[in-house]
Amino acid sequence: MLKLPVFFDHLLALPMPLLMLFILSYWSFLAFIVHRFLVPWIAGRTGQKIGRLEAEVPAQIGLAFGLLVSFIAIPVWEQHSLAEDTARSEAAVYRDIEEIIEESPKEIYEPVHGALQKTVDFIVTKEWPLLAHLQTPRVASPPLRDLRNTIHALPEGVMKSSLLESFKQATNARETRLRIAATRPPPARWGIIGVLAILTLLGVGLIHADAPRARRIALGMVAIGISCCFVILFAYTRPYLGQFAIEPEDMRVLSAYLSQDNMSSHLTKR
Repeated sequence: MLKLPVFFDHLLALPMPLLMLFILSYWSFLAFIVHRFLVPWIAGRTGQKIGRLEAEVPAQIGLAFGLLVSFIAIPVWEQHSLAEDTARSEAAVYRDIEEIIEESPKEIYEPVHGALQKTVDFIVTKEWPLLAHLQTPRVASPPLRDLRNTIHALPEGVMKSSLLESFKQATNARETRLRIAATRPPPARWGIIGVLAILTLLGVGLIHADAPRARRIALGMVAIGISCCFVILFAYTRPYLGQFAIEPEDMRVLSAYLSQDNMSSHLTKR
């Protein structure tokens, strides 16, 4: 499977103002190429070489470009929303585990609480930073394995069943998060939408082949519109990369809650 160049990751990691400036500069440059070289070469200096191009031609291309952007934007936003929901759900399940063991005896509370704290700290400090450039949905997590073994070692009962069910939910949420992080948009998607955008610029330029001033204005407006479409797509196409990257805020709050001082306070009350 073909992969996008590493440059694409660096581009998406830019702050939003720089990303917008880069994309706008890129499409403005292409619009200049169309205005200064391509249109005169195809239609001649006076714009009469190929006759008059009807507006329906670039309109149809622009329509195809707009529809393709819409079709791409919908799954991009859905994936970003799913990543946000998964992050909240995962943190909520780990908090549920802590609440389940809060009233348990010391010999149950201490090992489960310790394993849970190590798991949450691992996710926040070591695993989450890997998500931006993750290539495979497999990340070794010894703390997560220790938490599972600790729960399995508990005596049989309602509490153990509840903990195992919560742990399963947390594992499923984690697998979804890792799978989303390892997903890459296919290069063909960006190639096709880029070709349609260039054809739209060229079609608008040829419509105004005999009016250079109107051509500059039209191409400038279309270049800005195309840039806006790409900014929206680039900003959300990778949920864990860029200025709008999803951060483990709920996990950080939970990590503070699971601090050693908190455990000492619980045991003192008991």
